[in-house]
Amino acid sequence: MNWPSHTDYQDSIQNPHICFEEADLKSGEVGCDMLGLPKVMSGNFASVYSMKTPTGRWAIRCFVRQVLGQQGRYARMSQHLLGLGLDCMVTFEYILRGIKVRNEWYPVVKMQWVDGLPINNFIEENLREKDVLLGLAAKWRVMMKSLRQHQLAHGDLQHGNVMVTPNAELRLVDYDGMYTPAFRGKSPELGHANFQHPRRTPDYYNEDLDNFASLIIYTSLLALATEPELFDKFYTGDNILFLSADYRNPTQSAILKRLKEHKDAKVQKLSALIERCCLNDVSKVPIFEDIMVALDGGKLDDMINQVPEATVSAAGGTAGAAGWWSQAEEQPAQALGSRQSPHMAVPAASAAPAAPKPAAPAPAPAAPKPVHTPSPTTAWAQAPKPAYSAAPKPAAPAAPKYSAPPKSATPAKQAPAPAPAPQPAGNPDMMFWIKIAGIGIGVLILFAVLGRML
Repeated sequence: MNWPSHTDYQDSIQNPHICFEEADLKSGEVGCDMLGLPKVMSGNFASVYSMKTPTGRWAIRCFVRQVLGQQGRYARMSQHLLGLGLDCMVTFEYILRGIKVRNEWYPVVKMQWVDGLPINNFIEENLREKDVLLGLAAKWRVMMKSLRQHQLAHGDLQHGNVMVTPNAELRLVDYDGMYTPAFRGKSPELGHANFQHPRRTPDYYNEDLDNFASLIIYTSLLALATEPELFDKFYTGDNILFLSADYRNPTQSAILKRLKEHKDAKVQKLSALIERCCLNDVSKVPIFEDIMVALDGGKLDDMINQVPEATVSAAGGTAGAAGWWSQAEEQPAQALGSRQSPHMAVPAASAAPAAPKPAAPAPAPAAPKPVHTPSPTTAWAQAPKPAYSAAPKPAAPAAPKYSAPPKSATPAKQAPAPAPAPQPAGNPDMMFWIKIAGIGIGVLILFAVLGRML
C-alpha cells in the first residue's frame, strides 16, 4: 500500500463531509490556523489533526506509513484497556475505513483530545515553583505504579507523549509502541532516543519497557525542583535534561557529572544508578517501583551495587558493552533526539582508533538559548522538535581549511604556463588626450598674455 503523505492528508481533511465515513467525524470541524488551513502536527508515523464534533473534541491520527499488525494491535489494546479505568489513559478508537484520500480508504485513530501542555513546557512555565515540580514527581510515581500493576508499558515515554492538564494531572498519549500482556514478539518502535536506554532493541519488549525512561524523567523532575538553573543549561527543546549522547558515554556526560554533585542526596544516588544502568544491558535496569522503595528506605546504594559494574576502557567505552557496540556499528546511527525505528540502533564510538581528521576549528561562543513560548492549550501529541544547539563556527584561517589531496603519489610534470604578456603602464588613448588637452591649455594662456601686452 502506498500511504498518503502529510500533504495528501492536509488536502483531504479540509472536507470532513467527504473524506470521513463515520457520522460523528463527517459533521465535525477541523481546527485551522490563522490562514484557515488545517492545523497539523506531523511526526515520523502520522499527521495529527484536531477535530470538534457533536460528541466532543478529538485528535485524528492519520498514518503516513505502515506499522506491522497495526489494526490487530489497536483492537487487542482497546479490549485490554477497556474497564481498567486508568486516569492516565485516554479514550481511543481504531477506524479501519477512517479517511478517504485519492479515492482510497486509510485507517485512522480517533483519540480523546487532551487540553494541557507537554511536560517539558509545563516544567518551563513552573520552573521556579519547587512544590509544583515535587508534586508532579509524586504523581509520576503513582502513574507508573498503576501501569505496572496492570502489566502495561507505554514504550515511548517522552516530553511529547506526556501531557499535563490544567489541573496538573498526567495523561499519556500516542500508544503506537505500547506493551500489553496480549502482545508478543518485537517492539514496533524504540522510542525517543533522548529518553531510552542506549542498548534497547526490538527484542526487548515486556512490562519492564518503561523502567529506564521512568527513572530519567523522575530524576529530572527531582533535580529541577531544587536546582532550576539546570534547565537553562541542559534543556534543548527536545528533552528535559538528558540527551542520548549522555547514555552512550555516561562517564563523560556533563549532566551526570553535575547531578552526582547535586545538593539533593537523592538526586546524587539516582544519577549514579543511571550511569551504572547505561554501562550495562537494558535488562539490568531495576524495576522503577523497586527503585522508589529503595530510595525511600535509604537502600539505593545497595541496589546500585547489585547492578554489574562495567569496566571503563581508556578509550571511554565499556568493556562489558563491547560486543553490543561492535554489532551496532554496522547499523546506521539514529539522529540525535528523534524517535528510533527498530532497525536504527544507535552505535557508540568504536574503541578502534579513528582515521586522522583535520583539526577542528575553535568553536565560537554558543548562541543564546531560544525563548520558548508554549501555547496555554496544546494538542495531545506534538511533532518532534529539533535540538537547539549552536553549531561551532570556524575562525578565519590563514590558509584554506582543507587542501585537496594529490591525485597520485608522483604527479605528472606539467608544462610551465606561458608568461603573461606585458601590460602598458597606462591607457595609450587616455595619455594621448591628456597631452592634447595640455597643449590646448598652453595655447590659451599664450594668447591671453599676448592680448594684455598688445
